[in-house]
Amino acid sequence: MTEHPPGQTAVVEQTGARLHPLTPFVKGWGYFVVAAVALVNNEGLRSNLTFAGIGLAAVLVGGSLLGALSWYFTKWQLTDDAIRVDSGFLFRRTRIIRFDRIQAIDVAQPFVARLFGMAELRMDVAGGGKSDGKLSYFRYDEAVELRTILLVRAKGERVAEQQEQQVESAPLLVVPTTRLLGATLLSSTVLGSAGAVIWLIVATEWLDFHIGLFAALPLLFGVVQPIWKQVVGNHGFTLSESGHGLRTKRGLFDVQRQTIPPGRVQGLLITEPLIWRLLGWARVELDIAGVAGNKEDGDDERQGAQLLPVGDRGEVAGVLARILPGLDLARIQMHVAPERAKWLRPVGWRYLAYGADDQVLVTVRGWVSRRTSIVLHHKTQSVRLEQGPLQRRLGLANVHVDTPLGPTDAIALHRDQLEAAQLVQAQADRAREARRVASAPTAVHTQPNPPSPEGSSSSAASPADDSSAT
Repeated sequence: MTEHPPGQTAVVEQTGARLHPLTPFVKGWGYFVVAAVALVNNEGLRSNLTFAGIGLAAVLVGGSLLGALSWYFTKWQLTDDAIRVDSGFLFRRTRIIRFDRIQAIDVAQPFVARLFGMAELRMDVAGGGKSDGKLSYFRYDEAVELRTILLVRAKGERVAEQQEQQVESAPLLVVPTTRLLGATLLSSTVLGSAGAVIWLIVATEWLDFHIGLFAALPLLFGVVQPIWKQVVGNHGFTLSESGHGLRTKRGLFDVQRQTIPPGRVQGLLITEPLIWRLLGWARVELDIAGVAGNKEDGDDERQGAQLLPVGDRGEVAGVLARILPGLDLARIQMHVAPERAKWLRPVGWRYLAYGADDQVLVTVRGWVSRRTSIVLHHKTQSVRLEQGPLQRRLGLANVHVDTPLGPTDAIALHRDQLEAAQLVQAQADRAREARRVASAPTAVHTQPNPPSPEGSSSSAASPADDSSAT
């Protein structure tokens, strides 16, 4: 990007605008570190430092050359209806991101980029993966300005006026790092891995069979990885409100910001591990159109947006009210599973339940780690009934309420088969009616969560189409 006099827009429509010159270094420094570690750990190369130095220099020069070529042939351009990105010097690739497909835009600063005052744009594109919506790197102020311009193109001039008038609001809540650490240490993964490590150490020392200590390495990873992901990744987690929806900010080294646009929420998941429940803690995750279901960057394929990594019951109720105004889980009548379900779940059958109001369907399951799934009626994609051989003998069936791929997994487990059939029909009717009301001209005033373009065009299939027996 080029420099402009003060008072003028730093981002303009132009042909062949390149990214920040340090982009190759910020993207590729990790490969050089890996090569250096590999060379140092090689016993043969350690005995010949000259050859090792030459090899390391070759990696550095070769990597710099490839990075420079990649940077030189990567250009971006704003057109009337899209942002176009051309890349690749051997195999050319062109990405065209239409403004009307952009759902949200955020500015992220990975650790190394932050050291140089750089940032990348992360665009949630309907129907695209995370890598399709990334554009990196810019100077931080340029990234912020480009985000504003893209939002104006995608959402209209009214968004620009809102940004001009918007005053930075105080955070709605900030999650203390001590609570993050305590919640992570009390999670089942960390407790299980730590207990296994202790047992393995005691057993190997008692039996004087030290080779068993090597088996502790994967278990140690089960302790360190959750702590790094939750405590370091969610450090300083802040939830605030903006003119474009709720915004989250988190991360100790890689500062990540994410916007949760109103109307894009497909479903919610509340997770309460056993020890967390005793302390009144829970985690809240969201399915957001264009966000969940991406596997790039090592993300789990069902990972969505994190609304609250850990919070008490009051904070959970508060964020749910922000996302879905009028929702009160305590007022929804829940229907528990029949007692004969204990033959399939001897302990957990008491915690199987579902309920619905005029806005959402709620399912609950799990006694070690309780999962409460919340699905908006007008976001329901399909409803299906499944029945296994043991369930047929007991007269039970499962009802699945399908939403786009994400953390929400709404299943009413082990219901009476007659009740299950009625639930399939009732949920299909609720979804159809909710979409009809949401797509009506008055829905903007009556619905707290207007439907997404995908949601308004889809319809819940009838039970005859969606029900299946296995």
